[in-house]
Amino acid sequence: LPWETWVDSAGSVSVLVAPLEVRVLVPAPVLKVPPVVTDVLPAHDARVRRRPDDSKEKQQLLNVTVRFDRPVDLAHAEASARLDGKQALGDGSNGFRCSAPVPSISGSGCLQITLSVDLGSLSEGPHIVEVSEGVPAAEDDGLPTAVVFRSTFTVVFEDEGVLTSTGRTHEQPGLICNYLTQLCHKARGAEWLRIRNTGASWTPWQKYEDVTDWQAEPGRAVLVQYHSQGSSSYLVGDCVLGGGKRCYAQYHPEMFLRTEDNDWGIKDEGRMMLVNHFTWAVNVSFDSFTRAKFAPFPNWKKSYGKMKARDMHYALPSYDPRHTTYSPEPWHDGTESIRQWMLDGGHWSKHESIASGSESALPFWLSHLCNQDPPYPAGYSDLDWQCHRYTDSQDLDWCASVGEDEHFVYTVNNRTQYMGDCGECDCCRKVKPFSRSETNRTCCILFNDLFLNYTVTSDQSVCSMSWIAPAPPGPDYGSIWIAICMGVFWILFPCSAAVVGVARKRNHSVVA
Repeated sequence: LPWETWVDSAGSVSVLVAPLEVRVLVPAPVLKVPPVVTDVLPAHDARVRRRPDDSKEKQQLLNVTVRFDRPVDLAHAEASARLDGKQALGDGSNGFRCSAPVPSISGSGCLQITLSVDLGSLSEGPHIVEVSEGVPAAEDDGLPTAVVFRSTFTVVFEDEGVLTSTGRTHEQPGLICNYLTQLCHKARGAEWLRIRNTGASWTPWQKYEDVTDWQAEPGRAVLVQYHSQGSSSYLVGDCVLGGGKRCYAQYHPEMFLRTEDNDWGIKDEGRMMLVNHFTWAVNVSFDSFTRAKFAPFPNWKKSYGKMKARDMHYALPSYDPRHTTYSPEPWHDGTESIRQWMLDGGHWSKHESIASGSESALPFWLSHLCNQDPPYPAGYSDLDWQCHRYTDSQDLDWCASVGEDEHFVYTVNNRTQYMGDCGECDCCRKVKPFSRSETNRTCCILFNDLFLNYTVTSDQSVCSMSWIAPAPPGPDYGSIWIAICMGVFWILFPCSAAVVGVARKRNHSVVA
């Protein structure tokens, strides 16, 4: 059968060839392919910042441009392009027009279409550029585009919102507003939202509104999750104590660090303290590697640990005569592999890692060296026996006699339930137990209950409480108490006056 592959925009072909596989390239007739969109401006997922509107008379024009790989029919191209589902917007623009006409056999070819729109007429948030399928090429083959082209860009105001913030912050001062009775959202462009108080359940998804009625509680965080353009990754929180003072937003109402050293919370509950938004901290002293888990409840209803590293074997194809003896060291997945990949790529330091909330998550290692280097690489264990694959001159006799080397303990598989993950291998191994340090060190442990990443460092200052941004300017929170007192006064004053009047009349009648 003919073999097909993709050709990139530069005309290059990339081919993945398996071991001992042969592919033959032979001349063949050139196949015509449908026209495609090769470029769009603003670029996909670009952010377009709108300048302050200093003058109502001066427009800020934005050119939305779509370019094809070859000339297409001009009329079809102009009629098939949309911005936010509309050919023309209500700002006086005439819709998409050909900005790069090209002579063709039909006499109406176009390589590029452009829409000039007043940026001030576009709302904050994402906007969609679409070109329908079926736009025919202007050449004699007349092949139409085969799929719908779709791209998005985001308009950003000076006051960035939840969907337009480049830093993607997850705490929003002023989300809780109007004396804890409403939520003032900054997520223009969102389609849906849902709300919860920390420790409570989420509401059903509801249509987005700028202001939502919601009764917040002093000192209890409120979280809002937004859905836009197929993504629900937009989440912010706010917490207000009263009097205009704010507190930390948090996903869970409390957090505990349970380790082997505190007997998994029996000797010491391991309570952690909020030191920043969604960030819990505790200082812990230990002299050896210890296993641990984060738990948001006093019981084990929920906990965060590491995903066990699974072996991923890549064998040679069966037609390779070496496939029967080919047994390389496996690749591994799991949270430790993720940590190592982020470390190797320069994205994380040796102090950072990530946890998993899966029900099958295992305890992770905490290091007395105040970093996240584990006692052994991903996929290895000092608790369970694992399969050892022979190398060089190793065989079953070697396995039975070697005992141990610098890193591992070896034994012959006796096929009992105690052989862990050794499976059907004849020779099993596990990591040698690590030794304790002569020095007891104190490490600061930080855990983010929103992203599930955590940090272990010797810098204990980062376990201190961080500054909280104040609430935005607004009504004086104290004025509500004045209003309440005045209301009570005006309710009680007529009653008090009536009671005094009745008492005075009765007093006069008795005297008379």
